[in-house]
Amino acid sequence: MPTIEIVSINSTDLKLNQADFDVAIIEENKLESHRGLFYGFLSNQKGVIIHIGNPDFKEDKEGGFFAGQIVDWSFESEEELFIDSDTETVNQEEVPQQRFKFLDKYKPDVDRLLQASMKGSPNFKIYFLTDYQFGPTQETFEITKSIIEFWTVHDKKGLKLNALYTIYW
Repeated sequence: MPTIEIVSINSTDLKLNQADFDVAIIEENKLESHRGLFYGFLSNQKGVIIHIGNPDFKEDKEGGFFAGQIVDWSFESEEELFIDSDTETVNQEEVPQQRFKFLDKYKPDVDRLLQASMKGSPNFKIYFLTDYQFGPTQETFEITKSIIEFWTVHDKKGLKLNALYTIYW
């Protein structure tokens, strides 16, 4: 299941309240992802990390914590399609899932977390990152100029799995 996290660069405390969100959240001052894909990159940074999880985890944050229930797994990006040149048929099983979208129900929560993270960053810089064991083997780094641009990418193409998006004010 995917790990989805937001980092507010150089923030010290966002004061998020779990009761205000349908998704489960864990806010920590130590920038350490629940998975290791971006460990080295985050180890040189300071700020607050928000781990985003399934609504079921709102009351139980001690065990596994992941966000598979807030993702639209039926979303298929054109980039994911593998066309067999011999038969000209599409075989999606040849390629791991590359992109995803949030279920519409959870987009407002994620947006409020992005906004709170941006407001809490004295640098007006945040990271949005995913780590999914069944996604691409190589991590990628993306830049979006604003939260609005981030949502435009989400809505038009989907967000990349195993990617870290730097988002500016």
